[in-house]
Amino acid sequence: MLKALVVFPLACGLFVGVVDHNPGTGLAAFYVVSLLEVLVGWSTNRQWPRGGRMNATMRVIDAMDGVEFEGYVAARLRRAGWRVTFTPAVGDYGVDLIAEKDGHSAAVQCKRYGKSVGVAAVQQVVSGARHHGCVRSIVVSNQEFTRAAKQLAHTHGCQLIGRKVLQAWVPPPAWSVKNPAGRKSAQPVSE
Repeated sequence: MLKALVVFPLACGLFVGVVDHNPGTGLAAFYVVSLLEVLVGWSTNRQWPRGGRMNATMRVIDAMDGVEFEGYVAARLRRAGWRVTFTPAVGDYGVDLIAEKDGHSAAVQCKRYGKSVGVAAVQQVVSGARHHGCVRSIVVSNQEFTRAAKQLAHTHGCQLIGRKVLQAWVPPPAWSVKNPAGRKSAQPVSE
């Protein structure tokens, strides 16, 4: 990403400087293109805590790393009125987020995978929920779940939010600087 922020403006600056035969013009072009790139990039990415993008498409979600996906899920939960806290990166007992709403707490595990999510994710969040004192457990993934994961989730009352549900989970918000959490929206999980 950093390379892209430097290489494109540098190339534009060099091109303008060579064509105009003036290094000063090339330097000015470099600064202008850099500024535009930063401004356009900031307004379209809409970064959230831990890197989550609120208005991400599935293609963008699939390209996120695990930390960005956690931020994305947290932003969606907040949009739906949940108070969300991140667990520590180490020693989280299989829980990435704690979501609280209306006196209920849910342990959320976020899995940004390239393949189906297996039973281990359900085992981790179910046991982690108990450790964190949560009454509910949820696994959110950009992929679907294996048959074994679905069976174990059913047995323990763990909610699975897979690729199909994730796409329609919470409507994209009207984002603003003054109110980044948005206002009312559909509920991400049923009570």
